[in-house]
Amino acid sequence: MNMKNILIIEDSKTINNILHKELKALGFTSMQAFTLKEAKEQLVKHKFDLIILDLHLPDGEGSELIANIQSLTRTKVVVLTSLQDADLREELFQYGILDYIVKDTNFLYSITEIVKIINTLTKKQQDKILLIDDSRFICKQIKTILEPRNYIVKTALNAKTAIEKLQQDEFNLIILDMELPDMHGLELLEFIRRDIRFVSIPVIVLSGTSTPEIVRDVLKNGANDFLKKPYVFEEFILKVDLWIDYFKKTKELEEKTLKLQYMNDNLERLVYDEVEKNRKKDKMMFSQSRYAQMGEMIAMIAHQWRQPLNAISAATIMIEMRAKSSCLKYDEAKKITQKIQGFVNHLSNTIDDFRNFFRPQKEKKVSNFKTIVETALSLIRYSLQQKNIDIVEYTDNVENFLVYENELVQVVLNLLKNAEDALIEKSVKDPKIILRIDGKKLIIEDNAGGVATNIMEKIFDPYFSTKDNKNGTGLGLYMAKVIVEEHLKGALLVKNTKEGAQFIIDLSQRETDAN
Repeated sequence: MNMKNILIIEDSKTINNILHKELKALGFTSMQAFTLKEAKEQLVKHKFDLIILDLHLPDGEGSELIANIQSLTRTKVVVLTSLQDADLREELFQYGILDYIVKDTNFLYSITEIVKIINTLTKKQQDKILLIDDSRFICKQIKTILEPRNYIVKTALNAKTAIEKLQQDEFNLIILDMELPDMHGLELLEFIRRDIRFVSIPVIVLSGTSTPEIVRDVLKNGANDFLKKPYVFEEFILKVDLWIDYFKKTKELEEKTLKLQYMNDNLERLVYDEVEKNRKKDKMMFSQSRYAQMGEMIAMIAHQWRQPLNAISAATIMIEMRAKSSCLKYDEAKKITQKIQGFVNHLSNTIDDFRNFFRPQKEKKVSNFKTIVETALSLIRYSLQQKNIDIVEYTDNVENFLVYENELVQVVLNLLKNAEDALIEKSVKDPKIILRIDGKKLIIEDNAGGVATNIMEKIFDPYFSTKDNKNGTGLGLYMAKVIVEEHLKGALLVKNTKEGAQFIIDLSQRETDAN
């Protein structure tokens, strides 16, 4: 039910204002009336989903309004009063009020109870009750008091109809009369408890007789509770609320237990599936990263080929011009062709370097950071030179280790490319990249000003990029982290220095290595 409008009818301005404020804080729209006259005027002008009603008002009794409300199923009523009249209380419950809350010194508790009722009314899924009683009067009476509480009450006047409805629908509670025209209540109770589909549904038994023997038989045959007719309406409502709440919590607990049991029984498979899922995700990201690098590599090849190709073109033009003028001498032709051959060898070596980089490696090999750095620089050096970026190398000592060499070259190349991009983007006056090798540790540092502190923790996240959409995939540093820390069991760290960013590849803590 959508609880849109609430009317507070209370002559105490303090209590009325407190309720109004609390309901507003919870997101409900509420209006206020301090007298019976004001309340009647509000009811003429507006439609309300809920009325919070004080019984004793300065100009009349609030109970007059209850009799005038056409449907307490549509317009709910909660009585909030200081009157302790037991007979009036029972009569109002028969009319269909939701609750009778007595105001006392602990008024905050009263507000809590009202909020609890509102939450019950606003829940989307209504709880279903099957009422099995051959008395049409009892059925109508129970529907009158339960339907305003947001319950769906289905009725059955005999056992046969009850069984049909149980098989057709799902219920949260069964209310069962003992005296039925076609079957005794105990027989029907036994039937319900024998069927696995209905065994956990709470059953409240109603009976005009309450001898110890009957109560014992009822409870021993699977009933959850027993009420003697005529019952006290408020007690009946409280028990209905209690057992439905118990059933839902029990069902929820059973579902969680089954889920936990399933997880325990299938833990190994679930872990394997999750690992496999992550492996496939990393493989996909690795491929995306490699494709992105391939694009960068093609650009590097283009840079490195442009000058030799221009030189070859110029040399062939010179040969052609000399040949046309018949002044091409053998020694001069030999010298030009040797130059052309040198350029061709350079182009061929470039292709070999890039082909080796992209060739998959099946086995680890013994390598070191000096070899790794030389390989990476052979691929990017020309690009760095074209942009006037100085490379400063320091080697303290070199230690060997087992590694998939191309993977580590990819990491170093990615860090160099990031440094290059940062230096160009920030238009650094004297751009430089410093490479320091210390045993099984490589430090790559630039003078581009460093990484912003607000993104320092995110730069290794997948798809996070400091570059614009055209120039960055957000996978390079993520894959570098995966390669170093998961594939190589090392550490990839980043920090800012006075001049720029410093990335550290540390393989010194690995358990197994080649020396």
